[in-house]
Amino acid sequence: MLTVQLPWPAAKLNPNQSKGMHWAGTSALRKAARNDAFWLTRGVMLQSIVNSRPFQAPDGDLALSILFVQPDKRRRDRDNLLAACKPALDGLAEALGIDDSRFDPVTIRRQYGDKPGCVLVTVGA
Repeated sequence: MLTVQLPWPAAKLNPNQSKGMHWAGTSALRKAARNDAFWLTRGVMLQSIVNSRPFQAPDGDLALSILFVQPDKRRRDRDNLLAACKPALDGLAEALGIDDSRFDPVTIRRQYGDKPGCVLVTVGA
């Protein structure tokens, strides 16, 4: 099992915010989210090696649990939160060396927290 803490997704990555925007308007944000997730995941993987518990993805499906720790008490749809995190999940899968189609089942939960918020992703739960 591997848990990675990702930053809260940029507001413009939310499908409701980006509706009608040209793809180039969010391109840099998507690349940054993917890159951040890749390196944060690699850091957690390195730490697991140091702690003598290296993470190795098993064959077949991998359970994915996503906890959105919201920075405020605004209501947010789970499907929009997941869509906003798509670039980050792609970066996480790339760091693990797997195809993100293997994430099954995907559990999405929300809770209120403090600013700036975060996304806790657990692989293999």
